[in-house]
Amino acid sequence: MYTPISGTRSTKYGSNYWTALSSKIKRRVQLFSDLEYDHWVLVESDPNVKTFCEQPLKIQHLINGEIVNSVFDMWIQYVDGTEKFIEVKYERDLDPINPKSSRNIRQTGAQQDWCRANNKYYEIRTDKMIRGNPLYLSNLKQIISYTRNRGAYNEVDSHRLITFINMKRITLGEIETEFINLTPQRIREIVCNLIYTGQVEANISNCIIGSSLEVWLNVKTKDN
Repeated sequence: MYTPISGTRSTKYGSNYWTALSSKIKRRVQLFSDLEYDHWVLVESDPNVKTFCEQPLKIQHLINGEIVNSVFDMWIQYVDGTEKFIEVKYERDLDPINPKSSRNIRQTGAQQDWCRANNKYYEIRTDKMIRGNPLYLSNLKQIISYTRNRGAYNEVDSHRLITFINMKRITLGEIETEFINLTPQRIREIVCNLIYTGQVEANISNCIIGSSLEVWLNVKTKDN
């Protein structure tokens, strides 16, 4: 388990500095670029992630005869116990042809070598991966916003919705028609919380959250 290292970034980042409330780890997190924020959205909304920590560890590592100081962007622990260190970078900043990329390449090289030496999993996640599906990312941001309204996560209403969905694919519009005693807004809050916790899946990668969104039970969660 790790705790964030304080003072790892300069205030020059300005508007690229983000703080966000994580329902997953029950505290505010600090992100030091727009890309780190978008990456956090993917991690926060992934039900396979048990916990995480931003800026978890600073290393000093000798690579190519030079001592490199570096701080990982994130550490993740998955529900199966697997752990991984993550570095978030723009793809353009890792281009070996670009002389301006040398520092980033040296940094990620040191991290990768350190993780290999210490038997740790390591992954570089670029903007191409993180922002590959803008609709999906936008839907996840909406889902996260709904998790902050925990009053919407009523166990009785949630159970009724899960029972109604059962094993079939069904649209939010059909759920709204069935549960006329609940407002569409409340239904979406409940469904988004169910998606967030992994109890329900949805086609959020290709459909905006609305009446046409299809949802269905997560069979793996149901079996557990």
